[in-house]
Amino acid sequence: MMSSLSLRARSNLLSAMPKRFASSLSASKMQDSNKQIKESIKMTKLDNGILVASLENSSPISRVAAVLNTGSRDENHAEQGSTHALRVFSNLATRNFSSFGITRNLDQIGAQLSISSTRENTTYLLESVRNNISRGVDILSEIVSRPELRHWEIDDTKSRLEFELEVYEQQPELKIVDMIHKASFKNSLSNSIYAPRFNVPNLKSELLSGFRQKNFTSNRLTLIGLGVDHDDLIRFADQFRLSTASSTRQAARFISSELREENLDDLVHVAIAAEGVGQSNKEALASAVASHAFGSVYNRIKYSNGASRLSRSVLQLAKESAGVTSFNVNYSDTGLFGFHLIGSTNDIGNLAKGLYQELSKVATSGFSNEEINRAKNSLKTSLANSLDSSQGFIEAFTKGHDHVNVEEVLKSVDAVQSNDVNAFVKRVASSKHSLAAIGNLSELPRLEELRV
Repeated sequence: MMSSLSLRARSNLLSAMPKRFASSLSASKMQDSNKQIKESIKMTKLDNGILVASLENSSPISRVAAVLNTGSRDENHAEQGSTHALRVFSNLATRNFSSFGITRNLDQIGAQLSISSTRENTTYLLESVRNNISRGVDILSEIVSRPELRHWEIDDTKSRLEFELEVYEQQPELKIVDMIHKASFKNSLSNSIYAPRFNVPNLKSELLSGFRQKNFTSNRLTLIGLGVDHDDLIRFADQFRLSTASSTRQAARFISSELREENLDDLVHVAIAAEGVGQSNKEALASAVASHAFGSVYNRIKYSNGASRLSRSVLQLAKESAGVTSFNVNYSDTGLFGFHLIGSTNDIGNLAKGLYQELSKVATSGFSNEEINRAKNSLKTSLANSLDSSQGFIEAFTKGHDHVNVEEVLKSVDAVQSNDVNAFVKRVASSKHSLAAIGNLSELPRLEELRV
């Protein structure tokens, strides 16, 4: 892997908090800086469909992100793994740069380029000191717009893709995320963000070029600049020459199914989910509050089981160490709301039954006002922390520019009503569920047995 370029997949479930980004502003000026940030967000829609957005954050580092509204959900059956492959092959030769040239030029200006992808987006993030950002964008635009995808270079680099798959296959906490998506959706969102083994030999130049031509289009590109002059960013956008073709995204369809991977591992991972809501749905914030009320990954206390509702009610059923957390992910058209259990083979059955009992209890009695207020505070902290990072800001902006104003976001959380949260939980409890599990599953009941 190149020293100046990093590649990673990002999952909206169980993901770590992104890094905070540098700011030259002192804490005493934070209130004034918030006002400046609100006023400095600028957006321009270009004739070719590219959306240009900039924010002056007074950082000594400039960041330019080319965010393409395409990910693994846009792959058809023959194209599965294309997003993963394009992420891995992003350092290969372009029309005007060799692979070595990309590395050398980035190193010369001290720039960092990272490529990440989710089920819905692919992000190329360039970070550099301000006076070198123009040279960095020359390389960024080449990688995004003009990759050659030479078959001999792809053949030489596939070993890196295979290595990533080997690492992925040894991490059940990553596999369970893909498995619950496959168990929950009939198409589209069921695709993994990692290439399936059976299709790796087919990820060749012709197939990847075809996928790019269809999905890497100018109307799907958002160019986001942090610490970059807006007029300069508009000028940079002219360097991104993408196809103007238009394509429609297949709507996701939720199904209720069960996916189990049996092995001899005594540490069992179980995910149980119901259909959630899309990011623009009026219930999106209510679903997030509900997740924090149950106990999300953000509620954990280091070196303890935590004090969340799920921890208090479910973990006491385990004789050995165990863990439970709620997750909530909102995609553009739908979502997933559910729970992740980790426990020993002998405990996992009782933990799963206890989880359903607690879900039924909350659906019947609801969360108390005290629990709702605590969940709101937890959610506000996680959202504010996320927006205090470059990656978090970029991810929020791709959902809509109304997601990046911290004050407005926090007010929206405060406006969520307890009745809306409890109504959402009641719907989740009564709707269809899916289940995914990895490990020694001899003591784990089937899904229909858990719902009795």
